[in-house]
Amino acid sequence: MNVRPPVPRTVSTVRIVRGVRRLVLVGSAVALTTTVLTGCSAARTVDGRDGEPVAKAVPPSGTPGAPGVKRPDGAELLVDRDGTNSAQNPAFSPDGASMVFTVFHSGYNAGGAALRVLPAGGGPARTLLDEPDKAAVNLPGTSWHATGGITFASDRAGAPEEIWVVKPDGGEPVRVTRHSGPSTYLEPSFSPAGDWIVFQEATPAVEAKPLPDGGELGSLWKVRPDGTGLVRLLDGPATATDNRQPNWSPKGDRVVFQRRAKNAQSWALYVLNSDGTGLRRVTHDVGEHTDATWSPDGRSLVFSSTAGGLEIPQVFVANADTGDVKRVTHNDTGYDGAPSWSPDGKWIAFESHPGAADAPTSLWRIPAPA
Repeated sequence: MNVRPPVPRTVSTVRIVRGVRRLVLVGSAVALTTTVLTGCSAARTVDGRDGEPVAKAVPPSGTPGAPGVKRPDGAELLVDRDGTNSAQNPAFSPDGASMVFTVFHSGYNAGGAALRVLPAGGGPARTLLDEPDKAAVNLPGTSWHATGGITFASDRAGAPEEIWVVKPDGGEPVRVTRHSGPSTYLEPSFSPAGDWIVFQEATPAVEAKPLPDGGELGSLWKVRPDGTGLVRLLDGPATATDNRQPNWSPKGDRVVFQRRAKNAQSWALYVLNSDGTGLRRVTHDVGEHTDATWSPDGRSLVFSSTAGGLEIPQVFVANADTGDVKRVTHNDTGYDGAPSWSPDGKWIAFESHPGAADAPTSLWRIPAPA
């Protein structure tokens, strides 16, 4: 398969895109048969805005009184895609009882975006934040902290995008960062203690030395939730690297992220210490490796990958020390990605759509490997 990094997205074309989850296939030689899941008539509709179609929450199998939709690989449907609304980026609450996720209103990574909260076992979702013509986007993984709230990126105050925090029960979001210039602040996640937020700064290629294909250069920063103590952990422009989607480890001593190095054509997973030292590459298999988050015990990573020569990304896990990988989802005719591990270690939630081309996604969960 011939794979290239995704085309950089800007606010003028696509609202606050979550780093790089999807891989764009080059050429027209790939022909795939799509499978459309049916049997969702029992789904309950989530309240939308202005009469728009909305994602539908579907109780998974095992929920009394509501039959679920299940794939051959054991994945269970949580939120069905509906119309142009794309349910993305599931992230568990610290107690594992709920999930926050993003709904893009105009397709995959497109248009305005809302934050919604769903019972982790399925059921009706509630809207946490939905503002016309604005986007609020969370990161899979550790975007929800028990006392800190839910952190997300948004252009709700106008360009550029900044880091915000909102309480799980709603209310007025609190702005964390303030900056100017062409760069955007994206992909925030909380440290386990709630005393830091790590995030990505995306610098347009026109403002920095570009990668060979003209891609953006991403730096990693951390900041206190009150906006003080801003510290740069990795400098993308200075190293000619693109670093994205940072997630804290459960112990708070490390951060996992995806990187495309100078002259590299694919993404790999890296970890570094929370003070910016100890940079180390984790994945070495051929393929694209993105969307990494941690297992509750900190021993494993769950991520999206084309390891093994796959044409469409699937969900994998890897040993955080050795990089040994194991495939989790088996959806040969569709995309699976943006995974999060439940706090009890039993489930992995992820987004999915049939086919290789970008399309609205639904949310699923699958038993985590032993």
